[in-house]
Amino acid sequence: MTTTAIPQWASLPEHQDEIQRVRQAFRQTYGKEPDGVWSAPGRLNLLGEYIDFLGGSCMPMPLPYRTYIAGSLRRDGVLRASSLQMPGDERTIVIRDIQPGHIKGWFTYVAGVAWAMNHEGGRDIMLPRQFGADLLINSRVPVGGGLSSSAALECSTALALLDLSCPLRPGCPDTDAVPSDRSPDNDALRARLAQVCITAENKVAGAHTGGLDQTASLRSKPGQALVVDFRDFSIDPIHLNLQKHGLSFLVVDTNTPHALAHNGFAARRAASESCAQALGLTYLRDALPEDLSCAHHDEREAKEWRLELVDSSVNRSLTALEEREGPATFPRGWVRHAFHDMTLVGRASYLLKHADELGYRAFEEAGRIFTESFISMRDELRVSRPEIDVAVEACLAHGALGARIVGGGFGGAVMALVKTSRLEETAQALAQAYAEHGYAEPRFLPMVAGFPADCDWLSENFR
Repeated sequence: MTTTAIPQWASLPEHQDEIQRVRQAFRQTYGKEPDGVWSAPGRLNLLGEYIDFLGGSCMPMPLPYRTYIAGSLRRDGVLRASSLQMPGDERTIVIRDIQPGHIKGWFTYVAGVAWAMNHEGGRDIMLPRQFGADLLINSRVPVGGGLSSSAALECSTALALLDLSCPLRPGCPDTDAVPSDRSPDNDALRARLAQVCITAENKVAGAHTGGLDQTASLRSKPGQALVVDFRDFSIDPIHLNLQKHGLSFLVVDTNTPHALAHNGFAARRAASESCAQALGLTYLRDALPEDLSCAHHDEREAKEWRLELVDSSVNRSLTALEEREGPATFPRGWVRHAFHDMTLVGRASYLLKHADELGYRAFEEAGRIFTESFISMRDELRVSRPEIDVAVEACLAHGALGARIVGGGFGGAVMALVKTSRLEETAQALAQAYAEHGYAEPRFLPMVAGFPADCDWLSENFR
């Protein structure tokens, strides 16, 4: 007899409750009131994987799941941090003593931001010599799910350190401790802080990512997705009116840890970057036409055009690589995926930007593009695994317009575009499929668009 599986839904965090929770935890840990609370979201990448470091465009949106940091100013140059997710693992370091490679674990993402602010942030971001801070961290971003918990920690840390250090900066009096130009409206500053966080992840944490996660966490717009062109980090917001069309995103934490095993991420990145070098290009994206929207084509014509373009681009790249270095030592599909996902983002961003005039069919085609990207990640990039495949198949079999891996693969989360009326049915089918396969129980995440990193609360004494 088969037992009916019951879908396990995560609770959607209440933002104000989370602020109070981290304040209380700070008081219990450090015996004093924090000066402020800062938070930053994880991100859901709708489309565009393994292409940010190649100058491609990606389409992230902020999650309602955030990392919260309560902090207070110190004036002795010491950075001290505790995390509710790591009880008993308090870390302390003199900020000027931070060195890449000398810090391990979760604290790498905190101390790394302080190091990067001092080494590449510029004079107005560099931390004053006497600056220190006490930090208490509570993350509500699922860890290991490909939803960018590390970037949420980096970005909330960056805002906290910048604001806490303000009273020690010339021209920044205590009476106006946090100037308005720290606000989400100052995208130029947010872009610089994102670069600081990227540096922290690359040079201190040792994860060679391209900047998608940090850009999304700091520079998103409330309730919107972004199209980010990673040649110049320019952003183009997209308002997704899913509710109008009776649609929702279903996000599934498959409970298969997102682990880039055997250096898989780095090997795939190096393969595509070697092709760009062989073509004499800074970015592989520049091997494709500037306009990838296929704005004047129907769906069939657009698909035929992009597949022909992908084939010709792969052939040209590998021919150039062979002439320069000899035959490629990596699977052809790794490079094919890079070109393929770049073209998919070009088409999908056009559809979603013009959904008001194109109507429901824009989401139908976008859904099929999501699935096309998944097939490329599974068959060409080879970063899926059975649990992911079963999740995608269950979603599609129960009416999802499209579904795909989120993040770097090798586990993690799955995203599906589903009719709101069928959310429970789809979740039930997926949970049942996992039970029948003997997989670990998945967790379903309620999804509403979040908002970017921000300062959420300041004590009266710090204002």
